[in-house]
Amino acid sequence: MQLNYEAARREAQQQVDAGLIQGGVIATTRADEIIVVGRQCVKPVERPMTEHSRFDIASVGKVFTTACIARYIIEGRVDPDAPITRYIPEYVLGEACEITVRDLAMHVSGFDNSKPYNSFEAEVFDRELFNKRPVRPRLEAFEYACSNFIMLGKIVNRLSGLDLDAFARRHVWGPLGMTATTWNAPGDGPHEVEHWFPNRPAGQHNDDDCFKAPFPLGSGSCFSTIHDMLRFVRDLLERKHFPQAYYDLIFTCGYERHGARRSFGWDMSDAKRARGLSRQTIFHSGFTGQTICADPANDFGAVVLTSRTGDWQEAYDGRNAIITALQGWVTRG
Repeated sequence: MQLNYEAARREAQQQVDAGLIQGGVIATTRADEIIVVGRQCVKPVERPMTEHSRFDIASVGKVFTTACIARYIIEGRVDPDAPITRYIPEYVLGEACEITVRDLAMHVSGFDNSKPYNSFEAEVFDRELFNKRPVRPRLEAFEYACSNFIMLGKIVNRLSGLDLDAFARRHVWGPLGMTATTWNAPGDGPHEVEHWFPNRPAGQHNDDDCFKAPFPLGSGSCFSTIHDMLRFVRDLLERKHFPQAYYDLIFTCGYERHGARRSFGWDMSDAKRARGLSRQTIFHSGFTGQTICADPANDFGAVVLTSRTGDWQEAYDGRNAIITALQGWVTRG
């Protein structure tokens, strides 16, 4: 694969110029070069984007929830095909519950993306989450729902006695040398990226559930940098830090129906994958403007971190265009 950083840089700069993104930091696992474009923030003072800029990676943080629960699965402490009530016995369906841990990770539990648990109060949050009922039978259809991953996070909390930030530092980020990543909002600082939905101050959770909840949520909204995310993606390809079963679980397609293809915690669908990547590729995106991918067939991984200011779908396609350009393919004019 002949990498084309100049084409990717031009594509990213065009998106800045068009107002689709405020700025971005882009890199691959196959070279040391880092592309930096645009601005990190415009208020209270304007700052340029840098390779140290730290983004609220929104739903890309779900891959850390996946990593946390996967650690327990390979240790035999969680059965992925057990009903979730084995670990959350107070869930409203009780003994009648057929939803499994694996169903949650593939977004095929039957839950929709309603969020009745949105609250500043821990007791209210848990009560509403554990009383949320599915809208269809498990496995009938894929529907992306944040509550799936919040439930996975709760299982990790129950088994470990730790919140997700503490667990990830000990069992995921620490082993990978990810020192700049946090589940908790870091607050104002010289490297925090300004996001625009709903345009809270830099260093604050943009997702409303994560902003209000008094504990880290498995739905994501973590904060990270290009260097840390590259460490995470590179490990998926190199398979060096964790048992092989961990990587096998994450890279194996477990659900394919009506155009949806899902592995344990990751997207594998054909329609959403950047051009040039193989069908073995796993990828994930974030609402505030991020995409990461790992393609074992081509030994290629990419991290595209941006601050989105334009249309969601256009920006998603734009990040895929950057990944396509990186691979040396012809991009849009």
